[in-house]
Amino acid sequence: METDRAKLADQVLQQLQTVEDPELFVDIVNLGLIYGVDLNGDKCTISMTLTTMGCPLNDYLEAEIKKAVLALPEIKQVEVKLVWYPVWTVDRMSAAAKKALGVGQNKVDQTAETVSQEKVLDLHTPIKSFADKYPDFVQDMYDIGFTRITIPGILNTVGRVMTLKLGAKAMGFDLTKVKHDLEQKGYRIDD
Repeated sequence: METDRAKLADQVLQQLQTVEDPELFVDIVNLGLIYGVDLNGDKCTISMTLTTMGCPLNDYLEAEIKKAVLALPEIKQVEVKLVWYPVWTVDRMSAAAKKALGVGQNKVDQTAETVSQEKVLDLHTPIKSFADKYPDFVQDMYDIGFTRITIPGILNTVGRVMTLKLGAKAMGFDLTKVKHDLEQKGYRIDD
């Protein structure tokens, strides 16, 4: 019986891996958003968190989670419990998610930048790094259409994994135009 429950819990996790965060394009299990799976008869309770409080994806993710888990014939009811502790950080992501999002792979040549004083951006570094480095970066991003960048807490959570390339894709912006607009603001884009 315990073996059956463990097998079903594993199947639930496999189903949850089909649910992608539509902004980061990584599944919620590898992002580290799932904190627990509790099975009680044919009811499944999923404990999860979000990258930020007030995340607009809450309803979307809940619906997608329910759809994915209810695809299992043994599950008739799904409850999604939102929890805020422990607080989500990029450390909760799997190695695969970190690799996919380029976390920890700062490809900006900081020595060359210091010498030239150029504002250099690349497509693989999280935007939080640029916001920390260039005082006008947040305003410049806002000016070219990335208005969500000013949401409180967004830079310290999603901004730690969101790159320019992912951000453009998530917002439905043409990457070539984004690069052009940033060049007009005085940045050099390094692919």
